[in-house]
Amino acid sequence: MENGTDRNGWMRVALDATRDAVVALDGEGRVTFMNRAAEDMAGVDEDNALGRPLASFLRPLDEDSHRLVELAPDKPLRRPLLLEDRQVEATLEPLEDNSGAVLVMRDVSARRHLEEELRRRAEELSGEDRRKDQFLAMLAHELRNPLAPIRNAVELMRQVENIDPAFQRSREMVERQVKHLARLVDDLLDISRITRGSIRLRKEVVTLADAVERVVEVNRPLLENRSHKLYVQLPPEPIRLEADPARLEQILSNLLDNAARYTMPGGRIWVSASQEEDEAVIRVRDTGIGVPPDVLERVFEPFMQSDDSLARTEGGLGVGLTLVRSLVEMHGGRVEAHSPGLGQGSEFVIRLPARVPADQAAPEAEPAVSAARPLKVLVVEDNVDAAESLASLLRLWSHDVSVVHDGRSALEAARVHHPEVVLLDIGLPGLDGYQVAQRLRDEVGLDHTLLVAMTGYGQPEDRRRSREAGIHHHFVKPVEPAVLRNLLAGVGVAA
Repeated sequence: MENGTDRNGWMRVALDATRDAVVALDGEGRVTFMNRAAEDMAGVDEDNALGRPLASFLRPLDEDSHRLVELAPDKPLRRPLLLEDRQVEATLEPLEDNSGAVLVMRDVSARRHLEEELRRRAEELSGEDRRKDQFLAMLAHELRNPLAPIRNAVELMRQVENIDPAFQRSREMVERQVKHLARLVDDLLDISRITRGSIRLRKEVVTLADAVERVVEVNRPLLENRSHKLYVQLPPEPIRLEADPARLEQILSNLLDNAARYTMPGGRIWVSASQEEDEAVIRVRDTGIGVPPDVLERVFEPFMQSDDSLARTEGGLGVGLTLVRSLVEMHGGRVEAHSPGLGQGSEFVIRLPARVPADQAAPEAEPAVSAARPLKVLVVEDNVDAAESLASLLRLWSHDVSVVHDGRSALEAARVHHPEVVLLDIGLPGLDGYQVAQRLRDEVGLDHTLLVAMTGYGQPEDRRRSREAGIHHHFVKPVEPAVLRNLLAGVGVAA
């Protein structure tokens, strides 16, 4: 992919695969590129739009004032807009050399309706927990499935060499939004699990500074995108505690994400860790919108959002802080919220027991495997976009890949190709993934083949059924490419 034609081809395929509307403008506000979603949203074909001022056929309104919004290529824009009868979230980013801009729009009408529906159901169905859990599990499945091909396409775009700035900026935007949506789904399901008491902590000795540094690194793209200044203060001596490392990082990440999203661009955020007597104390402070006194006492309640906050522009379901409190209390700690009032910033303080002896060492992380031989991989996925994008990624990593879209075809392909790894969706037509896994072992004789579930179903019951079917790993979509690549590398090294 060394020439411009190849790069443009990849860009067209990747951007046409996303549901976000993407429009490129020159310095005069004239259209130079539109993907399919933008054509649908604007009601005009790209051929008829090229060279025309965007304002000649797209005239969005401000969601609150209903005034026309100017989409100038030299003025950044991040806010919800109205487009005919649709609600859209719009981001207009000027290019660094001021030669144009990239406009990304997402139709959030259905999401807004879904959020309101979820809040209404949370109030009305207090006595129908079983129906609620089934609804949330199916909702998560339906939302995760389209995330998988988008995540795969983003990874393919990442590996294109010599990409131009507009292409790279668009890829980074899509990647941030995919991660945000996946996080919303996980938070929503975790609230349901905590309510049922089905979350179990897996505690081990954790070094607090290491957890803070990992969370800061993961959230750095969001902070940089909003031009925040981050100040991190860690103690010179290690603070160790017994905690579930994944849940501890989830707590810190939710607080940092909350601070970033509710602090205006260019604001400041402080993260500090210290030990006070027998407690590990983490503080996350910001110069954001603050919390009014009447809301401060209820800020950790489910679906709680202030009418005066930026919730309308930043989205969210109002469950992130509820998760923080629940997980902190499960660790035997407590969390406090402080704010002088609106416009004066906020501070969240977490206190956790720190009773691990100072000479007890934290476990060392296992090194990631980065290289191995090519493998014979069978992809079984009924979503064609997800299957083909995953296959393209695997072939880019030099693996020999076969693709089928239903359970019976998977058995036939396994008999012919004898795969070393099977990446298996669960919700397949005909034979489901559990049945396929059992028959691959009982009938095809693939005793030494690694079976990996890659599915939108992530409830404890789903994971239990995977284990009973002989599936070695159960991953919930979208799977991080680095996780999958290291898993396959480990197979190649072991073999």
